[in-house]
Amino acid sequence: MTDPEFLQAVKRSVLEIDPQAEVWLFGSRARGDARPDSDWDFLVLTEKHVNWGFKSQVRDQLYEIGFRTNHIISTVIQSTTDSPFWMVTELYQNVVEEGKKL
Repeated sequence: MTDPEFLQAVKRSVLEIDPQAEVWLFGSRARGDARPDSDWDFLVLTEKHVNWGFKSQVRDQLYEIGFRTNHIISTVIQSTTDSPFWMVTELYQNVVEEGKKL
C-alpha cells in the first residue's frame, strides 16, 4: 500500500464512524522530515461527544489499518463541542500550521 493509499484508508475508516469528522496528519510525516521508522500522527476532530467508547472505536479501526500496513499510528481524538477551548492549545495551532487535512 502506498502512502497516499494508506492516508485514504485512514480517512475512510474514520469517516465510516463519523462522516462529519476532520482527519489531520501532523508531526514529522506532515512536515516531510520523518525517518523510515517514524510513526504516523493523526488528529481526529469531531462534533460528537468523545468518550472512551468512541475513542476505542476509532483507535481499533486505525490499529487494524496499521497492523495490515506495518505502520505505527498515534491518534489524538478531540471533540470540538465538549472542549471549545481546544482550538487555542499549542498542539492544535501546530497541527493547523504544519499539518495536512486529509
